[in-house]
Amino acid sequence: MDEGVHLMDYSGLFSSNTPLPVDMPAGLQADTKYVFSVTYADQGVFPTEGLIESLSKVIRNEGQTLSQYPPPQGHLGMRELIAGTLAGQRGAAGIDPQSIFLSSGAGGAIGAILDVFIDPGDVVFVEEFSYLGTMRMLLERGADVRHVPTDVNGMDTDALDRMIGEAIAEGATPKMIYTISVYQNPMGVTLSHDRRRHMVQIAQKHGVPIFENESYADFRIDGDPLPPAMLGMDDQDSVMYVSAYTKLIGCGLRLGYGVVPAPVLDSLKTVRFGGVPSHLAAMAVYQYLTDNREEYISDVAGSLRASRDSMLGALEKHFPSNTSWSRPDGGMMIWVELPEGADTMAALPAAVEADVKYNPGPVFRAERDRANYLRLTYSHNSPEEIGDGIEILAGVFQREGLFG
Repeated sequence: MDEGVHLMDYSGLFSSNTPLPVDMPAGLQADTKYVFSVTYADQGVFPTEGLIESLSKVIRNEGQTLSQYPPPQGHLGMRELIAGTLAGQRGAAGIDPQSIFLSSGAGGAIGAILDVFIDPGDVVFVEEFSYLGTMRMLLERGADVRHVPTDVNGMDTDALDRMIGEAIAEGATPKMIYTISVYQNPMGVTLSHDRRRHMVQIAQKHGVPIFENESYADFRIDGDPLPPAMLGMDDQDSVMYVSAYTKLIGCGLRLGYGVVPAPVLDSLKTVRFGGVPSHLAAMAVYQYLTDNREEYISDVAGSLRASRDSMLGALEKHFPSNTSWSRPDGGMMIWVELPEGADTMAALPAAVEADVKYNPGPVFRAERDRANYLRLTYSHNSPEEIGDGIEILAGVFQREGLFG
């Protein structure tokens, strides 16, 4: 570059609407052999050949539509399939495909809905620990996140009712109740039938909508059948709903969806539903699920059962008696409690150095506290690798003094 030529100065040109900074541990981005920190789709049963066949079939049938822009709410056949699945599997009959929009994973739908709801200072109620990706979205938007006590039956709805009343009394603006109501991420619990009914009553009483995330509803391994979605229990447009196919079929497909009442749909149109996902991906998933859904879900459940059982067995073998963990009957994760004073944030770099990564408990909390908890996922590594990885992690925690 010639001397005297000055580079463009961008410092005063950036928008003031950029997200607020949110601290995340650098170790979560590391490349490790044992990945206990991400709920990837189960690569052991990934349907490569099935997707090739489905894509070939659907392109022959609908390929010409790829020359055009997709509908604003996404592939109609996919939305009709979703409406049928919600009726048949989740007890939510009569959903109009026009109230459904496709998104880039569940996160795309969540981000779009938060964009039209959340102003800085708005109150959002979540479980005692809540998924780190959504937590980050909420904190980036300046939300006042309030964690509701949670037990094996899900969010404590008596506490929720009281906390909403307290927020209103102090002049705050409660905007939504966000719940991952099936195999909750990270705790693994499922909201009970009675608490679902109570939550709907609370939402209707206070005028605070429920934002129900059922992204893990297809991952029942064993145990009792799931209670129906609150989407089907509500009769006053009090529930917004989100789910995805990223965990079921492939994270790289980035296909999720939202179901919202008409007033919310109108607002989402102003942000173009956060952007329509690949029409080709929607076509492929539509055809694959039309032809293979039940068989594939059964294969996934069998594979996850082996992985879950391997992780539970390894924890039993290598973790000491002063630690405890969940025993999930579905989903992709195990929630672990270590002795008081253990710091899973501080120990993460040592685990990454040993080729293992996990999610420290504080990333699931607005206050970044409760460091004696961690989340372990079992959907990526093989059962044999899981056993080896947990043994290595136990050694790291022992050396770092986390076991007391």
